[in-house]
Amino acid sequence: MTLHLGFELPKKPDRRLDEHTNALTDEEARILRTQIKSNSRTIQELVDRLDLLVNKEKYPCDIIFVEKIRRRLFLLMEENDTFRRVLWRAEAGISLSAPVRDEEEDEDTHPGKAA
Repeated sequence: MTLHLGFELPKKPDRRLDEHTNALTDEEARILRTQIKSNSRTIQELVDRLDLLVNKEKYPCDIIFVEKIRRRLFLLMEENDTFRRVLWRAEAGISLSAPVRDEEEDEDTHPGKAA
């Protein structure tokens, strides 16, 4: 057994996420891609479950457990959208702290709106 003094030990690399950099590390991108895939599988399972309950079994849409599934589905979809936006911005080299205008907020993209 070897005893080392504190100053002899190698420094551990800093593994915190840096919110102010434009680029993601390879590890951060891998984590985001893995989470997107995991969320996508869960979303598909929830959609299949809702389809079975509401369309095939003819449960009413306002039953409590159906509403819970819908809320969870909405949350997972929003999370995936956020992860995809972060990955896209990192690949495009856009600052991660810059605001994004969603299509929903852009009045010019809505069909039927008067110019």
